Amino acid sequence: MRADRLVSLVLLLQARGRTPASVLAGELEVSVRTVYRDLEALSAAGVPVVTESGPGGGCRILDDYRFPLRGLRPDEAEALLILGVPQALTDLGLDGALATARRRISVTAGLAPDRGALVHLDMPRWFGDQEPVPALRTLAHALRLGRRLAFSYHDEERAADPLGLVNKAGTWYLVARTAGETTTVFRVSRIRTAHLLTPTSQRTADFDLAAFWTQWSADFVASRPRLAVTVRAAPTALAVFPEVFGDAVRPALAAALPPDGPGWRVVTLSFEHELAAAHRLAGFGGLVEVLEPPEVRARLVDTAHAIIERYR
Repeated sequence: MRADRLVSLVLLLQARGRTPASVLAGELEVSVRTVYRDLEALSAAGVPVVTESGPGGGCRILDDYRFPLRGLRPDEAEALLILGVPQALTDLGLDGALATARRRISVTAGLAPDRGALVHLDMPRWFGDQEPVPALRTLAHALRLGRRLAFSYHDEERAADPLGLVNKAGTWYLVARTAGETTTVFRVSRIRTAHLLTPTSQRTADFDLAAFWTQWSADFVASRPRLAVTVRAAPTALAVFPEVFGDAVRPALAAALPPDGPGWRVVTLSFEHELAAAHRLAGFGGLVEVLEPPEVRARLVDTAHAIIERYR
């Protein structure tokens, strides 16, 4: 922790120039006495720090000193600084490390002091609650150290080699290799406890997390049961289809038949099963007519009768 603080102290002094010790103490969340001890340690390590007392005084580094970080062009540095601290990095406990890295980059590349994020990533969808992930930082720690994991999942004890973490629209998933060399995906919110095991994990250098996730996601979508339902829908219903069914309905709308005289169009939608189709389409009332399959039409009629009886 002290090494990180010393680096942060150097970067703050380079970015701001002469700064009172009390301000540095507040920024680093330590006492003023600790700041002076850190300055002495930096001086002993060869960093040219100067402290000046009295009005207008403060702590500073000699102007010609540069922290030893090289190799970034200005456009590369700007690309790294444009983002703030996404919630995903905060969840992983890396927000402090990122803040230090941002200060280091801005000073070393000769850019203006960090003025805050220019682009903010808000990954979860609207109206979605953030899931509790009590074991997430333990999982991330195991990945960084290359250690095998033991964890409870659905009240069942598991052991696996962690391969990576994925944040999908605000939801965390663990990709891990279990016994029998099976690569499995676990929802992190369902992992209640986790701890590191002594053996190192067997994650190979050629494992491509992004490529695995792309293929796994495609296989997952393809494996879900789907029921094609052909409907005839009024313009007012068509206008809210994306809001009700999500962006996945847009290809179906693009492939719909041309509108008839009143503007109604025939669209083929996809649902998990008959009951889901009937319940989700019932809310459109007379603005949607199911053409196929007849089983969904029958379920809609039964649903309509049940609603009438309930409110009679």
